[in-house]
Amino acid sequence: MLRYLSSVGQQLTLTTLLILFICVAAQAQENDNPPTPREESRTGLISGRVVSDSGQPLAGATVTVRSGGAFSSGRNTVTNLEGNFQISGLDNALYFITAYYPAYVGSLPSVDAPPPSYRVGDTVRIELVRGGVITGTVTNSSGEPVIGVRVRSFMIRDTSGKSTKGMITLGGERTTDDRGIYRIFGLAPGSYIVQAGGGGIQTSANPTDFDAPTFAPSSTRDTATEIQVRGGEESTVDIRYRGEPGRTVSGTVKIQGNQGASVSLIRVGDGMRTSSSAYQAANARGFMFSGIGDGDYEVTAQEATSLPSTSSPEVSISEPVRFSVRGADVSGLELVPKPLAVITGKLALEPSKVPECQNKRQPLLSETSITPIQNRKEAASDQLAFMIAFLGATIPDKDGAFAIKNMRPGQYSFTPRFFARYWFLKSMTLPPAAPASTTAKTTNSAVRDAAKNWTSVKSGDRVTGLTITLAEGAGSIRGVIDKKEVNDLRVYLVPSERDKVEEPLRYFMSTVNNDGTFALNNLAPGRYWILAQRSQADLPASIEKLRLPDALDARTKIRRSAETVKLEVELKPCQNLTDYKLNPN
Repeated sequence: MLRYLSSVGQQLTLTTLLILFICVAAQAQENDNPPTPREESRTGLISGRVVSDSGQPLAGATVTVRSGGAFSSGRNTVTNLEGNFQISGLDNALYFITAYYPAYVGSLPSVDAPPPSYRVGDTVRIELVRGGVITGTVTNSSGEPVIGVRVRSFMIRDTSGKSTKGMITLGGERTTDDRGIYRIFGLAPGSYIVQAGGGGIQTSANPTDFDAPTFAPSSTRDTATEIQVRGGEESTVDIRYRGEPGRTVSGTVKIQGNQGASVSLIRVGDGMRTSSSAYQAANARGFMFSGIGDGDYEVTAQEATSLPSTSSPEVSISEPVRFSVRGADVSGLELVPKPLAVITGKLALEPSKVPECQNKRQPLLSETSITPIQNRKEAASDQLAFMIAFLGATIPDKDGAFAIKNMRPGQYSFTPRFFARYWFLKSMTLPPAAPASTTAKTTNSAVRDAAKNWTSVKSGDRVTGLTITLAEGAGSIRGVIDKKEVNDLRVYLVPSERDKVEEPLRYFMSTVNNDGTFALNNLAPGRYWILAQRSQADLPASIEKLRLPDALDARTKIRRSAETVKLEVELKPCQNLTDYKLNPN
């Protein structure tokens, strides 16, 4: 699917292509259980089942398994009559699972978290929901059908009412028939706007592509009606076509390489992308959009500056240029792509000499990923945030070396994910900061703690020396909450040793299951306060967010509550506590 990166004629933006790689939210069997001897001799097989939201098997669904460490389209298979599938002959690695079935959809991806990944030996359950339908008739001012006009639906809010801000916008597209009727199916539940005409490309044979878009019922974008789409339900949305002339937007991208550049045009405010993309070849004079209605917009150029065959490319992105369309064409825009930052480093394994920890399974580097988490409190382009969440994850090579590419300017923390019961995340460090000039002296020779502090990058930065250390000796706690009502409970583990309270990596949390059980894994040995309490809106909902540098206040609040309860637990290296009974606060 990423043939765009070597084909100058493709009319898709880089961000759109990244969205095509979305792994339909597979509700998999979580692999939180401790590794067993079976995991040390992998079968080379991933199996699973694709079902509807009512639990019925979906026979004939297409399932794609793609290696997280390779930039490829992956391998496909089809489910049988029971909805089951399996793909064999897989190497030890992390894999993304995609399922497709006509008229069905999965959950939307998240900017804040990469799609789930799976390993050889996993059993995956993928649940798809029957999509909604938007249908209706497009007529002109005389009530006659408008034939052959393209009608598009754009999701602008998810089911919780949260704006998608352009991350996922194009829900579907159909052309009206000889009666002026269109029908778009397989839409994910959420809020949509519907557009007829507009957004044409210069080679389009459809004259309505050059009109200003008409939004249902017969409006500009500012007064468009939002349509609620529910799974399995049909909404009728008729459109009275305005037939107003559209405007063109043109400019030039200062291309650095020979791959060409794609250009994205979005509306300011809701981040809604136009229904077409522009492309400027390396030897072309510029780019142009047509069929644009009045409004405020931002335009951004993306250029692939390297094209490795097996890993993600390096990308340059321009600063957004803002402009307004007010009844006239806009020309002369100039976009200068700048290379994104790269952070390189090494994953280090630190074995234990404690007798209880000998002959334990080590983490496999091919099954380990490192994901950057951007400080989303900073002003940043939500249009490109998903690229960070998806392509930003990296897998170390056989020597533990890794490179996190395509990082937009901003602040980052890092989340390693690994699979080994007796190992824990010990530290994340960077070398001392370089002096501001060649004559300045370094006043602080200490390494920088990348767990306590954000790591800042600018365009073109090449940050080296990030060291992520996994240490052997982790313990675990598995127990049950001694209470009938366990809904919305979480279990926290915070350090009781005073010299550890400021270390984010010593804070752990687990959601309590419906049967009252909980599990805390990959715990560093030491003494902890343990606390069970209801979830709170001002507290992070995941261990990754609990450990972020700006979650200090949340960690302090949890620790103080735990210190009040004064229920302490001590873990020796490689110790597993089972059947632990815990009374909630």
